[in-house]
Amino acid sequence: MIRLTRAALLVALAPWLAPAAVEWTRVATPNFELYTSAGEKAGIDMAVHFEQVRAFFAKASPVKPPGDVPLRIIAFSSAEQFRAFSPNALAAAFFTAGPGRDYIVMRDTTPDSYAFAVHEYMHFVVQHSGLKIPTWLNEGWADVYSSMRRVSDGMAVGDLIPMRMKILEASTGAWLDFNTLTSVTTRSPIYNEGDRTGLFYGQSWALTHMLFLSPEYHENFGKFLLSLHRGASASEACQTAFGKSAPVVAADARAYFDRRKLVGRVFQISLDSAGARPLPAALPEFDARLMLADLQVATRRADLARLEYERLEKLNPSHVDLQRSMGYLFAGLRDASQARKHFELAFAAGATDAKLCYNLALMQLAAKEPLPTVIASLERAVTTLPTYTEALIQLGLVRSLNRDFPQAVEAFMAVPAVTAEMAPPFFNALAYAFLQTGDLDQARAHLATARKYVQKPAESAVLDNVSKLIDARAASAFPPHPGEQIVQVQGSAVGIACSATGQRLQVQTERSGLLALDLPAMNAIEIVHAGKGTLQMACGPAKPFPVFVEYAKASALRQDSAGVLRLLSF
Repeated sequence: MIRLTRAALLVALAPWLAPAAVEWTRVATPNFELYTSAGEKAGIDMAVHFEQVRAFFAKASPVKPPGDVPLRIIAFSSAEQFRAFSPNALAAAFFTAGPGRDYIVMRDTTPDSYAFAVHEYMHFVVQHSGLKIPTWLNEGWADVYSSMRRVSDGMAVGDLIPMRMKILEASTGAWLDFNTLTSVTTRSPIYNEGDRTGLFYGQSWALTHMLFLSPEYHENFGKFLLSLHRGASASEACQTAFGKSAPVVAADARAYFDRRKLVGRVFQISLDSAGARPLPAALPEFDARLMLADLQVATRRADLARLEYERLEKLNPSHVDLQRSMGYLFAGLRDASQARKHFELAFAAGATDAKLCYNLALMQLAAKEPLPTVIASLERAVTTLPTYTEALIQLGLVRSLNRDFPQAVEAFMAVPAVTAEMAPPFFNALAYAFLQTGDLDQARAHLATARKYVQKPAESAVLDNVSKLIDARAASAFPPHPGEQIVQVQGSAVGIACSATGQRLQVQTERSGLLALDLPAMNAIEIVHAGKGTLQMACGPAKPFPVFVEYAKASALRQDSAGVLRLLSF
């Protein structure tokens, strides 16, 4: 094995890492950022096309494009430029998920490339739909959509693909059997074997074309998708959705192709207002180099990207996008310390990347940084992207840790949707936050929702603990009420005063002096034992010991009590 020194590697790869001779254009649209070395007009035309494709998927496709996943499109002007990033020699375009954003990368901007662009965009849509489908359907469906073209009253889908037709016609007697075709994965030899790969793609296209568009099958295509998503095999899904066995469906697909009259469809939708006018701008050399280094990271060439990032950092160390990129690079290399350092530099410089802010918050939590610091990162994430489910849930949890329950409720209630798997801990956390604000009705309601999704005994036990606290507070002599004001105090417990009107914990504080706090039943108080020894709840003075307390502030009309004890930590 030949080993290059770091300096030799940098020299050898300089043509790829320093595209000073290539002029790049950035074209911004409401949903994409497109970079091309093929000129402004080509970039605008392609950006308009992508906006129309996205509009079509949003209006007419069973799977919808994600609204919160950044997608960067890079269109080269030559195969030579593209080759440095391409996954293989045959690719004309590819889709890849990178840190912080996803990519569609194209060899050129010729009319033929538009079909490849749609194919890859379909992969992007499926990737983020949550839909679980096998490789053959993922590729075949992307192929069917790749033929889409504008017509007077909408978008036509289902034109014949000459390349697929030619391969299938040449393989008349050697088609893959149904089980072989439908069991291929991206790691299967067939997926990577030249001629057999072409046959796999051709059959996947033909079978999907029939199931999705033909009159005999398309009405039950949704049932077929759902069955596959739930884990059925293709054979089982055919029986469930179409009432036909796999051999019958395979024979139908062969006959469907042999007729040479594959059925297309026109989706009658308006695409004229698909997105605002693209905004083109020449891309400075620094930004072009950064863009290509980011692509190196997305295409698993981190070593090359790191070399370029280091060169760029010497030119402009405070560049916010560069610091962002370096953070993602080191996160991928599992260097949490360096990743957090660069994310914090980007954050301080004003970065508004929601995913960056969210990842930074998780790193800050792991590093045990102060909770207000973590909250600030999460708040910027959800300000930038108000529908960011993971960040909203994490913000609610961290605000709860910070004992700011009204704000925790606000974050939790902004979550647009949760999965069934996440439902028990999410609704339990929401119930607990409502309990701490004194709203027992809302606490009970969300606890009941959590129980509907419980799968494990441990989850039930956690819910039972919250339920017992809710019931105990409701039955106590000092029941909470919605919106009650909670006060947090540190001090020293010095005893318990007992009288005919009840028992009160005596807490000596520096700022407020001696506080008398009403004691409800012990099961209505949260006890957090962080130290040693036991708590003696006996009337009279006691040896002082440090405590942290939360209490519901009493009415101004009461002079004998500061409020009702809700939490005692010692």
